[in-house]
Amino acid sequence: MAAAVASQVRKPAWLLTYQGVPITARIDPMALSIAYTSHETGLAPDMELELEDRGRRWQKAWLPTRGDLVSLSIGYFGETLVPCPDFQVDEVEFKGPPDKVYMRCMAAFVTPGMRTQRTIGYENQTLIQIASTIAAKYGLTVKGIPDAINVPFARITQRQETDLSFLHRIAQAHNYDFNVRGTTLVFYARPQLEQAAPVINISRGEVTTWKFKTKTNEVYKAATVAWQDPASKQLITATAVASPSVPTGDTRSLSVRCENGQQAALKAQAALHDANSNMITGSLSMPGNVILAGGSTVMVSNFGWFDGKYLITTARHKVNRASGYTSEIELRNVVVAT
Repeated sequence: MAAAVASQVRKPAWLLTYQGVPITARIDPMALSIAYTSHETGLAPDMELELEDRGRRWQKAWLPTRGDLVSLSIGYFGETLVPCPDFQVDEVEFKGPPDKVYMRCMAAFVTPGMRTQRTIGYENQTLIQIASTIAAKYGLTVKGIPDAINVPFARITQRQETDLSFLHRIAQAHNYDFNVRGTTLVFYARPQLEQAAPVINISRGEVTTWKFKTKTNEVYKAATVAWQDPASKQLITATAVASPSVPTGDTRSLSVRCENGQQAALKAQAALHDANSNMITGSLSMPGNVILAGGSTVMVSNFGWFDGKYLITTARHKVNRASGYTSEIELRNVVVAT
């Protein structure tokens, strides 16, 4: 009977390749922990490796080189392993005693050019055209619905920003955002992402630790944008109202540059969304589950008032020699939509 019970215990599994060469079996005795983190948006995924180096191999013949390609798949033995995005070595740190090496890896699609700050002006272009121009520089294709993100700009300037930071800024200002998946830059409306079907239901009994927080400060029933065009003297205004309503009577008022009513309406929606999206937040730790990823939605149950639908803002998967495979997720409730 004991043997039968033991056979049901899931054993963490991972596969690692370095510069295209499988190295899992060779470094398994050295591996202390492997962690992979994905985000809702804005930040590229990352990976961290912690290895023993008592033989000082990593300090000599195996010395990692910045830019080396690393690939990881993670899961459980006997089950399909989930591949993570490809990474490249970005930072290497050695510590001792005892001798250890820490490798921090960033998404392989983040090239040196993407990390360069630039100043560029765009004239008479839409948001999707700007995105297509930037994506083409790095061999990426844009996936999105042009009609849904057809925000025109007479003039907009990228001032000492990286290309992706600039694109992220102007997309979020109009309540859109994007992720880079492989060689595709995927655009989406932020409320649309929150409306996606939950990938899983997480019950209180399935988590090892949990935390929820609610706030009413800086939560608004509406947001208003107003801008007076200095050339035409025309006052451009728009208001967005929270739906469903929130327990506050405050209205968020902003004076930000708008060229037309469409931009003003989108900026009002984005401002309201930004403010209210952190009304209810939480964090959960649990046995490892490969389905949890930044940008996915989940249902949370048996937490009383905090039950409901949440979006994962950050998901961290870690395989540790001592504690096994665990997942930690940061969440925000998506009931308050705009």
